[in-house]
Amino acid sequence: MEAETHKNLPICWDMIFDKLNNPSDRDSISLVCKEFLSITNLIQESLTVFSPSINVLASLLRRFPHLKKIKLLNFQGDLNRAFHNLGSTMKNLKILGCSRSSMKDSDLVKIANFFPQLEEINISDSYFPHIVDSKIIAVTDEGIEFLASKLKRLRKVVLSGNRCISDKSLISLSLNCPFLQHIVAGYSTNITECGISFLLRNSPRLTSLCLMAHFKIGSFGVENSINFPKHLVSLKFVSLNISDEFLHSVAKAQIPLTELTLSFCKSYTFSGISSLLHSHRYLRSLALLGAEFLTNEHIDYLCQFLLNLSSIQLYCCPLLSDSAFVMLSERCNLLSRLEIGYSCVGSEEWNNVRPLKNLAIRSLNLSSNQFLGSANLRKVQGIFPNLEKLNLSKCFQGTEMLDVADILDYSHTVKSLELNECRQLTFSREKAKVSKLEKLVAKYSGINDEVLAMIGRNSPRLLYLDLEDCENITEKGVKEVIESCKRLRYLSLSGCSNVNVDVVEYIVDNEPSLRRLISPSCGYPEEEDQIYLLQDCLVTRGVDYEEFI
Repeated sequence: MEAETHKNLPICWDMIFDKLNNPSDRDSISLVCKEFLSITNLIQESLTVFSPSINVLASLLRRFPHLKKIKLLNFQGDLNRAFHNLGSTMKNLKILGCSRSSMKDSDLVKIANFFPQLEEINISDSYFPHIVDSKIIAVTDEGIEFLASKLKRLRKVVLSGNRCISDKSLISLSLNCPFLQHIVAGYSTNITECGISFLLRNSPRLTSLCLMAHFKIGSFGVENSINFPKHLVSLKFVSLNISDEFLHSVAKAQIPLTELTLSFCKSYTFSGISSLLHSHRYLRSLALLGAEFLTNEHIDYLCQFLLNLSSIQLYCCPLLSDSAFVMLSERCNLLSRLEIGYSCVGSEEWNNVRPLKNLAIRSLNLSSNQFLGSANLRKVQGIFPNLEKLNLSKCFQGTEMLDVADILDYSHTVKSLELNECRQLTFSREKAKVSKLEKLVAKYSGINDEVLAMIGRNSPRLLYLDLEDCENITEKGVKEVIESCKRLRYLSLSGCSNVNVDVVEYIVDNEPSLRRLISPSCGYPEEEDQIYLLQDCLVTRGVDYEEFI
């Protein structure tokens, strides 16, 4: 009986560990013993690998034999060998990402043959053609047509940045993939309104459409709701010319739209967007970026249609100020995410204004508001007592200091804080309350060793720290954080010119929880696939800024 119970234990552990959704929880369990490590390896279903070599990829595939989702980011090795390694053990792979990997048609043929069960694929490119021996390496319509003809179960396809595809690719996908639900395309001058119209008319299951750059949307060939897929819930347009006529046609169509993004799109006006919002009052997510015509008065009028929103992004709308901010926080009671960036928030006086508290908002983005000062920021924090994410990037770039201690004290629930390009940072209280901070992103900021050390001492839960191009940081501040934050999993020191590369070995030896470290040097490690295997920490080179000159 005892022997039989012991025999069934692995099955029990498998079921228990499978319920752990947080990767850090599984990592902690895997450190207990070899048996637990083996079990967590077997139940791992998702893997993201940054710039992997063939040898590293092969090692990871042996370790995690039951993967269903793999993302290879910026893979520059032999794709033929990579797909052969994957295909030999991963016939049931469902999701494959190969973004920014210099792919060509022959690679798509291998994908289609090796992974017949594939449901999602990301082959987005870097928007610039890859030239090898005077030949352009690119995905074309022929590759997409073969892929579509073989992978009948495809539900999601990301094609953005592939400049050599045309309407033919969209037609092939819509005709050959009956389960197609989500497509992302753009940055190709050969994709036209005709191709998109065909896709809409012939993809009855389509739920999400994302289009980027280089063409104009007039009526879209859509004159009535019968030409819209009846399940379409998400529209995202980036850098397109969109007419009010098209927005009016969406307003008239009886589609269950819940998500709308117009990012730096031109030609549409308040008439078009107000018509659409009036007809889709159950919208859950709205993003209007670069809508320079929007005013506080417009927001006052639109609020009546936004009562069901859970997320709103209003970025680069320079006519919006504190009044619009307060109206949205008071009237949209279901909002959990609020972003008003690159506007005039902070330019109005709050002396006689006492906004109602909003208990729902968890994420607040006020980046690039040059008028925002400490006094107004403190009042803003008082409105949102349950705030978990706060983004103040590109604020406090003048002479006024931003006190990080105040932020963590007044918003004691904050877990994620972004301070990119905030030049004036201080930490005024040595005995500040212990914060719940788990993520700090302070790229290109004025953070120094003293502030960094104080943040580390008051943030023992810190998991993620990005200090890219922080010139005031030295090894002293980095070592202070390593001593204080024993849960740290990600650390970027890329471009930190005053941090000696010798600190890399110290970090790896003294931070066993670390899984990813980006070196302060663009030349170290010397070998691109150099890994500190004993601590399971991937160390990669920092950014070589001269490549972008």
